[in-house]
Amino acid sequence: MDIIAKNSETNIDKINLYTLSAFVPILDERRSEIEKIEKKTFKYGQRHRHNLDVYYPDQPFLSPNAKVPVLFFVYGGGYNTGSRQFPPPYEMGYRALGSFFAQRGFITVIPDYRLVPEARFPAASEDIRDAIVWVKDNAETIKSSLTRSIQELDSEYIFVMGHSAGAAHIKVMTMYEALRKTLPPLRGVIWNAGPWFFDVRGESFQTSGPVRFYFGTPEQQREREPRTLWNNLTDEEIQAHPDILLVQAEREPDWLQVTGIEIANDLKRRLGKEPKRIVGAGHNHVSPNWALCSGQGEQWGHEVTEWMKEKIIASTGS
Repeated sequence: MDIIAKNSETNIDKINLYTLSAFVPILDERRSEIEKIEKKTFKYGQRHRHNLDVYYPDQPFLSPNAKVPVLFFVYGGGYNTGSRQFPPPYEMGYRALGSFFAQRGFITVIPDYRLVPEARFPAASEDIRDAIVWVKDNAETIKSSLTRSIQELDSEYIFVMGHSAGAAHIKVMTMYEALRKTLPPLRGVIWNAGPWFFDVRGESFQTSGPVRFYFGTPEQQREREPRTLWNNLTDEEIQAHPDILLVQAEREPDWLQVTGIEIANDLKRRLGKEPKRIVGAGHNHVSPNWALCSGQGEQWGHEVTEWMKEKIIASTGS
């Protein structure tokens, strides 16, 4: 983490490959430990990107139903890039993330989803919804695919974490009316450094690039951006929304620093309380996910795990 913490650059394009390359040798040294966690791949739909990886815990953390809670992780990539499995030498990235949370007792699922230019709003969120539905409906298939015995996954205790563009997709999934009404109940969502609105000073999201392609014209963006969807929810719908955990790196780019403040303010205004927030010390926008299972900079992952476990334990009194 020292090489990451000492680099003051925050521009995502400039730090991306630099950050990934810094963790490649560290994760490769830990490959055997990371790969002890079993992983299976399933197809959840008909399109070529409708695949997901399931990571199985050796020592499950059991829910009150004596089943295994589930964490979905939705990666980012600027709406037009990203994969649950990177090619060498970067193949350990999300492999390590899946193993990290499985090592802490959660069945961990990482789905692929459609990207720009194949996808337009809200296709990516539809895919993530479909992956959740598939996992819920195929619990026995997921369980029986292992040669060893494991408790069944618990569809009453599903959490979803999205990073960057992935966070935008899960916000849309839980707040856009056409999707949230078809979504299975979720126990909690983790919004990790994702956008809240697109009219950000100094940025060109509204007028060019993947955001413009996916979310549409500036007028359409204002209708579809997460902040508008949140503000359009009724008080009853706000209360019914899954519990929210905010996560961001200490050194996000300026536009995400502003976004983080605005999200917290908007949530407090509607929920009547300060949202829980985790800041990844020393991290840039890219590094938190790649630090997991590296033995460095993992504290944010431990805090996310504790938050989920607290939600599960607290539910026994509800």
